[in-house]
Order: sequence, then structure tokens, then C-alpha cells
Amino acid sequence: MPNATPMPTKLPPDLADDLIQSMAEGIALVDADSRVTFLNRAAERITGWDLEQARGMPVEAVLTPVLDKGHLLEQAQEGSTRLVAVVHRDGQERTLALTVSCLNCAGTPGPVRALVFRDATEEAAAQRLRAYFLANISHEFRTPLSALKASVELLLEEIENLSKAETIELVKSLHFSVTSLQTLIDNLLESVSIEAGRFRIRPRPTDLKLLIADTGNLLRPLLERRNQALVVRLPDGLPRANVDPMRLTQVLVNLISNASKYGPLDKPIELDVAFEPEGGLKFSVSDQGSGVAPEERANIFRRFVRLDDEKDKAQYGVGLGLSVVKAIVEGHGGRVGLDGRSGGGSVFWFTLPLED
Repeated sequence: MPNATPMPTKLPPDLADDLIQSMAEGIALVDADSRVTFLNRAAERITGWDLEQARGMPVEAVLTPVLDKGHLLEQAQEGSTRLVAVVHRDGQERTLALTVSCLNCAGTPGPVRALVFRDATEEAAAQRLRAYFLANISHEFRTPLSALKASVELLLEEIENLSKAETIELVKSLHFSVTSLQTLIDNLLESVSIEAGRFRIRPRPTDLKLLIADTGNLLRPLLERRNQALVVRLPDGLPRANVDPMRLTQVLVNLISNASKYGPLDKPIELDVAFEPEGGLKFSVSDQGSGVAPEERANIFRRFVRLDDEKDKAQYGVGLGLSVVKAIVEGHGGRVGLDGRSGGGSVFWFTLPLED
């Protein structure tokens, strides 16, 4: 039987170099003085430095750790992957998933450590969003549930002693809490369906005037609690429209609820519907609050974005409502936007196309 050809124990140098250069992860080699001796193409892309510029530079000049986070190699643990915050060459903060391996720790000439890293900025942002979401969703549920529990307990204990007016007030409180829970759950379910790609619009001919009236009735407990009137202005000849009535109601509930939260007590919320010159309808919900800074408007319809009240820094909600509004409106073929209100406040608007 002929002798088997022995398998090579090492990659040919050219193949090893091609393999390293083709990797999606960045690879940097550093010497005993922590100076860069090599970067592959991915490392050049991730760091913004090319090899000729970076060669001989301290590794912390190429991968500059964020202040107060400690030295780069101290943050990494040999053989395990850690998330480290660095400042990119363009000045932006990035998060890297970094692994450090000892190649030649015996002190002989040559590279001492290999740094393998990838850009994990979006991954780290997603982790922060999940943590933020879990931290706040429990509070959002707890508030209406606590009010429900208190109202029900009072009804059970004092029903025979309560006057009609007191009973009505407790029932209004129950209605308000149930509406708040329903809105929160609807937004959660819609957000999950959007992310999973299962979001669908189911349009049918709908009486918009009746839909708007029903929305106002649904939100009456919220508006009465803050002593806010809902002023509705509709055009003459408002037609029936081919829309998803449940989801269009959800859009109006989210926008009017937001206007109520951020608008001052005792001031009206305005809902205007008008025909657009190019066809279709434009719905505008206006409040008289502190408004939204122009630089924040571009991100306001993204998930998990919340507004802070400038006076008391109070934060509202979990940041799902406006992202759901955007998805529903765009699912109908419309557009959403935000403008400043003359005299102070915000105008959230959306459009709906009208079929002939």
C-alpha cells in the first residue's frame, strides 16, 4: 500500500495573507511596546487608519479609548470578547467587540499581541434600548394598574356609601385607566408585528366624521382629567375613505394623547382636517406645549425615542407611539411630519390619499 501524502501543518504564506485580508473582523498586531505593526483591510475600515499611517503608532492612538473608561488593553481580557468604547478617527464614539490574544509573550522579536475586533455600535445600542424598554415598560403598566386597583377597592368597600357623583367619578377613573392600558398594549402589539414583518393594513370604506367622533369619546376621560377641550375642525363634504378604521383610530389616539401629555393644563388640543391641493386629506394635531427642538424632529418618529419636558425633565411613555403612527400612515400610502406651532407648541400631521 503506498504511503499517504502527509497533510500540510501550516497554511502557505500567500493563502494565510489572503485569508486574513478577507476577514470581516479587523485584525491589528502590536509589539511589546503596544505599537501597531499590522492592520488588515477590515481594521483599516473600522478604525479609519490605513496601515502606512498607523504603523509604529501606539495602539491607543489608533483605537482611542473613551475618557474615563481605562486603557484599551486593560479593558480587554485575553481570550474573551469584551465590548469597549473607543473614539473613531472621525471623532464619533464607537463600540467594538474586542478580543486580545497573546501571540508571542516570551519576549522574542515579533508581534506580541493580536487584537481582533468588529464594530458593535448598533448591537450595543440595541442592548441599551432593550434595557431601557424593560426598565420603563413595567412603570407604564404599573401606573394605570395601580389606579384601577385603587378604584375597584374603593368601589367594593364603599359602594353603599358613595353618592352617584362619587360613583361616576370612580367609573371615569376606571375608564381612563383601561384606555391607557389598551393604548399601551395596542402600541406594543403593533410594534412587535412591525418588527416581525407581519404588519398589514386592512382598509375598508369608513365614515371619517364618525371615526373622529368615536376617538374623541374614547379620549374624553384623559382630556377631562387635564381640563383640556378637543377642538375639531372638519371640511365640508368630508368623504368616506378606504382606510383601516381600527389603526386610523390608533393613530389619532396616539397623537391626541401625546398632545395632551405635553400640552399645558386647561389649554385645548386642536384637530384639523383639510383637503390637500394635490388630493388627499391632511390631519393636524396641535398643542400649546413647549414644542420640539428642530434638531430633534428628524428622530421623533423612531422607536424608543421619548421627549423630555424642559421644565421638570419628566419623561413620558416608552417611545413606541409615534413609530407606530408612522408605520400605520405609511402603510396607507401617506406621510407624517412635525412642525412648530405659531405661538408655541407642536403640530403633528399626517396625510391620507383619497381614492376616486
